[in-house]
Amino acid sequence: MTAARYRDVYIAGPDLVAPVLRGVVPAVQGAPYRISPFFPPAARDVFAEVVQRIGDGVLTGRQTATACWCALVSPPEIVSLIDEVYGKAEEEPPRLSALRRFVAALPRDCTFSLVALAF
Repeated sequence: MTAARYRDVYIAGPDLVAPVLRGVVPAVQGAPYRISPFFPPAARDVFAEVVQRIGDGVLTGRQTATACWCALVSPPEIVSLIDEVYGKAEEEPPRLSALRRFVAALPRDCTFSLVALAF
């Protein structure tokens, strides 16, 4: 087995993953479709943070495919994760600013899939 060359974190719609995470249907191979910008690199490993939080039960989720972990999250939970991993700086990189704007525009009364994918 070779090490993953890419490890990404992004936000997806919950429609395909929610039944899997709730145990209604068995897991399927593949990852949910991406609706957000990718989470940019940070001093802390964002991928490892998401997988660890799923494993610890901090985020409601599970491994849904060989190298894919998904959690059902609300926009405030996503904001909290971004703040913890990236901190709050006066000058942010453009990719982080774009991600924050995307999350701020999400409807607050919905859940989304937070996806950690390795390939």
